[in-house]
Amino acid sequence: MKFLKELLYSFTIILTIAYIVFRIGFTLPVTIGPVAVIFSVIVLLLEIWDAIDFTVYYMNILGVDRKNKALPKIKDEDYPDVDVFVATINENEKVLATTIEACKNMKYPDKKKVHIYICDDGNRKNIKELTEKLEVNYITRLSNKDAKAGNYNNALKKTKSPYIATFDADMIPTEDFLMKTIPYFLGEDKKVGFVQLPQSFKNPDIFQLRFKLADKIPFEQDYFYRQIQLSKNDINTAINCGTNLVLSREALNSIDGFARNTITEDIATGMLMENAGYTGIAIDEVGAHGNNVNDVTSFIKQRSRWARGCIQVAKNYKISKQRGLSFRQKLEYKSCISYWFYGIRRMLYMLAPLLFTVFGVIIIDCDLRIFLAVWLPAYLIKRFLIDLTEGHHRSSTWNKIYETILTPVLCKEVLKELLGFGSTKFEVTPKYSVNKKMTRTHKKLFVSHFILLAISIAALVYSIIRGQGAFYFDSYFNSMTFNLSLIWLASNIFYLTCAVIFDLSNRTKIPEDFVPNKLEKYKRSSIPFIFINIFRRDKKEAKETK
Repeated sequence: MKFLKELLYSFTIILTIAYIVFRIGFTLPVTIGPVAVIFSVIVLLLEIWDAIDFTVYYMNILGVDRKNKALPKIKDEDYPDVDVFVATINENEKVLATTIEACKNMKYPDKKKVHIYICDDGNRKNIKELTEKLEVNYITRLSNKDAKAGNYNNALKKTKSPYIATFDADMIPTEDFLMKTIPYFLGEDKKVGFVQLPQSFKNPDIFQLRFKLADKIPFEQDYFYRQIQLSKNDINTAINCGTNLVLSREALNSIDGFARNTITEDIATGMLMENAGYTGIAIDEVGAHGNNVNDVTSFIKQRSRWARGCIQVAKNYKISKQRGLSFRQKLEYKSCISYWFYGIRRMLYMLAPLLFTVFGVIIIDCDLRIFLAVWLPAYLIKRFLIDLTEGHHRSSTWNKIYETILTPVLCKEVLKELLGFGSTKFEVTPKYSVNKKMTRTHKKLFVSHFILLAISIAALVYSIIRGQGAFYFDSYFNSMTFNLSLIWLASNIFYLTCAVIFDLSNRTKIPEDFVPNKLEKYKRSSIPFIFINIFRRDKKEAKETK
């Protein structure tokens, strides 16, 4: 089976390269005019970009043994001291109290070696009193310089254990968290920099909730934590995700503490550790449960921060100049940064077919039969290989739905960051509230989706009417570009319709029978239910989102 996958993969890459060469040599509208050529080249560059991402992606997952590294066996007396950092700035006492109690309940051979610190960037008297009541340590500072990284670096100066476990304020660790992470630092590989566990949640994610599909689709981030992360172990590019992990103080000291020049200090810190020769390890066993963001406005702010932070990593840490990283590691991190450009790419893909249908600009100048003969085999084999390798743990259709929903926001935020107008302000994502009415931010997202959908529908209708009227008189409208534009528009309309349904959903209650991590795969029937569930009333909705 492995040989067959590798053979199909190699064949797909060859077909993809052949398609790109074909596009460059035989489909550019060089005889039509400079405007057509310019837009055609833009679309071609997007396709080349996608082809590179596809290649890097399969270099990761194909033929890789995506299993957890064996946990070293350690004698009880060899377990070292551990500092537990819980970062907080504005979370309420109840949330923190629950997390603190869970931290105190973590198993360890000698619990006196576990030192819990609440790192309060809010400098709040009531939180200090809470820590005294619960008998844990309290660390604060007078300024919020460097946000979360500055908060943790301040705590590093006031603590001394060789290992540090970090949790967000709402992440509740399981009892065995330390027992399934600390041994990795004491095994044969003495230069382990960090061990990262998945982020898991007690409530549905925002897509499961608003589409009413908690029983048909898994958590949106599951595939990354359960599959992609494990594949990165083989080339030492596991991503540090900021919570639910343990770090080596030695490794942190070697890079001068947590990375400060980005609002996503986690990914930069992990990359710098790996650049310094330390190993990052990802495992797929859940070790903590938090709260998913269910409010659209908060969700937008969270993903915007992730995207802007990754662009800051690329700008401020110059991946190509990290001498301790191999070419392959650099390629992996660049691909990770490249992912967050999907807003720009999808926006261009949504606007591209309008160029022909509305303005008559030809993007691909080629006979339809020849184009299909070159493009279709590569596309079909690629999709087959994706399904074979991913086994429905990931869904290409659902990924495009997710991306389309966030495209208007991320397109703007990434462009702002690239042009130097991005924000360096770190904003904590609220996770315990849901606005039943659209906020201003949510309305802007809805209006963007609605305008793009309305334009696409109008362009489709206009194109069909115009094409039918000229069918017998002008073969131009019966050309490759006309047919391709219709298909392209129809695809965009589907994804934008899903985005509008997402926007208009007012579901705020959590099904009482929701079970975290119950699903690992996307059910084939999930897509139709996006539309069916518009008219379906929930029978069991007992738990109001807090």
